[in-house]
Amino acid sequence: MLEAMSAKRTHVGGPGSGHVVKLANNYLCAAHLLTTAEAVAMAAKAGVDPAACLAGLNSGSGRSAVSEVNFPEWVLSERFDSGFTTGLMRKDLRLARDAAEQLGLPLPLLQAVVEAWHANPEQPTDSDDFNHITTPILARGSQTEGNQ
Repeated sequence: MLEAMSAKRTHVGGPGSGHVVKLANNYLCAAHLLTTAEAVAMAAKAGVDPAACLAGLNSGSGRSAVSEVNFPEWVLSERFDSGFTTGLMRKDLRLARDAAEQLGLPLPLLQAVVEAWHANPEQPTDSDDFNHITTPILARGSQTEGNQ
C-alpha cells in the first residue's frame, strides 16, 4: 500500500507530468525558504521580532506556505523535524536544473537557488531537516553591531 506524500491529489497531465510538477514545487519551496529567511533576517536586524515579521508577511502579498507553515512549525520553533532532508531537496533542485537544461530553458534564478543550497555541504548537512537552510541566514540577522 502506498501512502500519499500530500493531503491533496491533483491530476496535472500525462506520464512524467507529476514528476516535473514535483520538481517545480520543490524549487519554489527551496527558493521561498531562502527569500523568507532573508526577509526575516533583514527585519530582525532592524529590530523587528521574527514572529511579528511573519505575521506581517502572512497578511500581505509576500506570504507563502513556507512563511505560513514551515517558519512557525519548524524554523522559529527550532523543531526541525519536518521529515524531509536537505539531501533530498538538493537532489530535487539538481533534477529541476537538469530538466530545465534538457528543455533548453535558461533559468538563472533556479541556478542561483541550486548554488545557494549547495554552497556549504556542512551547513546544513544532507541528513539535516531541509528547513535548516534558514539557520545561517537568520543568524546573520540576529547579530549585533559588535558581532559583525
